[in-house]
Amino acid sequence: MNIRYLPLLFLTFSLLTCIGQEKIPKELKFSFEYLNENWDSKEIEVFKNISKNDSTSPKNYHHGIGRYLRNNLLRHHKQSDSITNYFHSIGIHHYDDMSSIILTSYNRYLNEQDIELQAQIDKYVAYWKPIIECNKNQKIKAVEIYNKYEVGDTLNIKMPVSENNSVIDYPCSNKTLEWEFDETSDLSIDGKITDKYFINNETNVFFTVKVLTKNHLDTEIMMEEVNIGDKFKVVLSTAWKIE
Repeated sequence: MNIRYLPLLFLTFSLLTCIGQEKIPKELKFSFEYLNENWDSKEIEVFKNISKNDSTSPKNYHHGIGRYLRNNLLRHHKQSDSITNYFHSIGIHHYDDMSSIILTSYNRYLNEQDIELQAQIDKYVAYWKPIIECNKNQKIKAVEIYNKYEVGDTLNIKMPVSENNSVIDYPCSNKTLEWEFDETSDLSIDGKITDKYFINNETNVFFTVKVLTKNHLDTEIMMEEVNIGDKFKVVLSTAWKIE
């Protein structure tokens, strides 16, 4: 090779390297540096060489290094606000998702792979979208129910029951969206509203209900014994079916 071309080749390589580095946001670069400082070379090498099918893959660091990242980098570090604000700006709002993106990106970075950041973001946004919609719709429905009924009115409430024979309430998730009442196992009560109120804001609404009938007498409600004639609190933003 002609030696006169070496400076040009070196400059070209340097520019390409810089261009590649610019694809990684500075907040992620800082996270990588944080891991470099807190892991020894052996731990970094182990993490670099894990595979997607390995039981120690990045997604399974959730309860180990993932928790450590959430507590020490994302919550209680001088750069925490900068890093979490960056994630908020790209639509990532949960600490678990942030730490997972950091770890997945770091693994790919160590292996000189494209971190595919946008694909990671899209995956979490897609996961949370139906849950966010569910929460929004539950609040709308809760206010509608709150305005529809008055103290002294009667209503029917159908509730899912766990294997422990106690009523549960699903947070917004696939279970919330898919649950259908089963007369043989789930609880149905008729009740009378004795109080209605909200806490902190007008979408966080509640009824106090006196039980008039109960299809399964021995079934508890949220791990508490509730018999005919007893009163219990009903959170109106719920997976329970209130009619």
